[in-house]
Amino acid sequence: MRQIFYMLKKEFAQIFRTREMLVVIFGVPMIQMIILGFTITNEVKNVSLLIVDQDNSQVSRDIARAFSNTDRFDVFDYDTDVQNVKEAIHNWKVQAALIIPSNFGRDLLRNLKPEIQILVDGVDGNTAGVAMSYAQGILTDFAQSHLQNPSKIKLLKNSHIVQIEDRMWFNPNLDNAQYMIPGIVVILITVISMMLSAINLVREKEIGTLEQLMVTPLKRYQLLVGKLLPFLILTFIEMGIVMTAANFIFSVKVSGSFLLLAGMASLFLFTTLGLGILISTISSTQQQAMFISWFFMVFMMLMSGFFIPIENMPIVLQKITYLNPLRYFMFIIRDIIQKGSPLQYLLVDAVPMTVYGLTIFIIAILNFHKRIA
Repeated sequence: MRQIFYMLKKEFAQIFRTREMLVVIFGVPMIQMIILGFTITNEVKNVSLLIVDQDNSQVSRDIARAFSNTDRFDVFDYDTDVQNVKEAIHNWKVQAALIIPSNFGRDLLRNLKPEIQILVDGVDGNTAGVAMSYAQGILTDFAQSHLQNPSKIKLLKNSHIVQIEDRMWFNPNLDNAQYMIPGIVVILITVISMMLSAINLVREKEIGTLEQLMVTPLKRYQLLVGKLLPFLILTFIEMGIVMTAANFIFSVKVSGSFLLLAGMASLFLFTTLGLGILISTISSTQQQAMFISWFFMVFMMLMSGFFIPIENMPIVLQKITYLNPLRYFMFIIRDIIQKGSPLQYLLVDAVPMTVYGLTIFIIAILNFHKRIA
């Protein structure tokens, strides 16, 4: 135990000796979390909209006001000529157009079910679909509020209208940060633990100190524990700092157990540290270790469900994601932070993640021992 303590002391002294390393470990992840938290989003906002009001009634003006009072749409201009819509969309001036035909307000007051047209630029299919849904939601809310008018009570009594009560569990305000920040935390601790552990071991080989350590009384497991434990500790410190900052900046709070989150993170780090060891055994230089680490991390991030929902992937790729440890921890951390889920709800992801992590870690240790033997 004393040998491991001295090894830890040496590693921490080496890490904290340079300001650059401190910036990489603590500063860069904080900056990345803030930037990614504000920029990576699945939300569609400020869709440029052209409103063509051929009716110019109180009702049409109320509809136009409803669209201008939301951050989902940014009203580019008001017009009365439908012919200008095609030119505006072709020239990328607007992404959508709302066309209110003549006599719309009169027909609505007479309960003649008038039509209103929404045109959306479909080049960006995701934005187009979401914008269309937003527009339909705004019009539905307007129609319901219009029917709630005292002058329309008779219409309500004579019509079969279903009142829908909707509730959003776990994220009632549909705040995108509540969903994205936990995923960003997973990405950051993966990068730090995997890359730094790989580079650190390769660096020891490059400068020849690994061979010197091998002739000391240290046993191989003590050497490995002494080399990896500092990065495990630093990863938890970084995770705590990032989660605290996320709470203050994005109001992302942990709804579940902190101990459960730490335990699940420990199991996940078996995988990332194991991959770091494995990469170090097949790399001759720090540059090689960095490139190989990024090669694995890019695929792990893309196949984790962070950028692209797993359900939207082809069936073959969905099956491949079961080999990705990030997939499991991404579900786990969101369950704990957003839903406050206890352990029994996490087992479906925790068990395969643990098996995967232990397998990778054991293979990495055996390969490491073989290389230094």
